[in-house]
Amino acid sequence: MKRLYYLFQGTAPAKTITDDLKMAGIDSGQLHFMSRDVSGLTSAKVHNTGILDEKDISHSGTYGAIIGLGLGIILGFYLMTTDLAQSISFVVFLVLCVFFTCLGTWAGAFIGMSMDNHHIARFHDALDQGETLLMLDTYDINEEKTFRQLMHQKHEEAHYEGEEDNFKVFL
Repeated sequence: MKRLYYLFQGTAPAKTITDDLKMAGIDSGQLHFMSRDVSGLTSAKVHNTGILDEKDISHSGTYGAIIGLGLGIILGFYLMTTDLAQSISFVVFLVLCVFFTCLGTWAGAFIGMSMDNHHIARFHDALDQGETLLMLDTYDINEEKTFRQLMHQKHEEAHYEGEEDNFKVFL
């Protein structure tokens, strides 16, 4: 999946862009609009971003899980070198790993709630200045071509701001 980014001033063009893309055969679920003017997007009845698009919850939670698993493994091996080694079975070792993985995921997700999503952090200043970010998920080259042509021909107010190849929500 590839994600394309466009910025435009205000929220007024969002409805027209959505309607034009629907007529071109692009599903509205592939469009994600983000603006500080949430009420403007809501009144335009367009697909707003959700908390997972806005905050870095999944990304930070994934890294928290990796760190938690590492800590669980280290603690398990440490306990096996102490006097407790006879009473620690492999099941206890696995429970420690699972517990610390869950704890790391939970802590990472909480940290991520306080941060902008790393994919859109570069648009923070533009959003603060009243611009709206359009994110479009394309699944093949034909969709991408259709979208780019339509935006170029009908929506010059929206400025192309880049793309991410192989976009993944969790990393």
